[in-house]
Amino acid sequence: MIFRIKERIKSTLLIGFMLSLLSACTDIPSTNDIATDMASVENEINDARKTVSEYSGGLLFILASTRLETLLVTRAMLEQKKSGLKRFISTSYSVDGRKHVPPSNKQQLIREIEQDITKLKKQLEEAEMESQNYSGGLIGVLSSTSIVTIKISIAFLEQRMLLLKHDIPYYSLIDELDGKDKNFIPTPGEDIDKF
Repeated sequence: MIFRIKERIKSTLLIGFMLSLLSACTDIPSTNDIATDMASVENEINDARKTVSEYSGGLLFILASTRLETLLVTRAMLEQKKSGLKRFISTSYSVDGRKHVPPSNKQQLIREIEQDITKLKKQLEEAEMESQNYSGGLIGVLSSTSIVTIKISIAFLEQRMLLLKHDIPYYSLIDELDGKDKNFIPTPGEDIDKF
């Protein structure tokens, strides 16, 4: 009887050791990685909410709201992934009926996006320093618009990077044009001449 209990304990420990060894060999992010990324996104959400509250309407409000919504969607996708990992639910994604497979050059793409984000953050610092020279008027509004636009670009790139990092598919218009002419040419309506 004692021999069987010892064998079961050994088997359980061996299985636990093997599972932990195998999980360490995968590139699946841990819930701690996702939690760290979510904390960063949460800080951005708080900043975006503050920015949205500064405007009552108009272009700046719309741009700030776009950034906020992008960040909220990013957080929701990361929460979904984290929840699945915590519950040991295998999460897979299908796009147009095909299983989503992360790109083979994922790490390279992430590095390129990080470089783009770094460049944009430098541009953001410069734009914020320049905007301090203007307290209002048309130039002040244009300066503020530039800042908010750069922040939106950063939010989109961070979303793309985090989704790549955590193997969540990223939907974009370019993917929909796959196999079609990717040189998108706008076709303005007749009213364009009125402006």
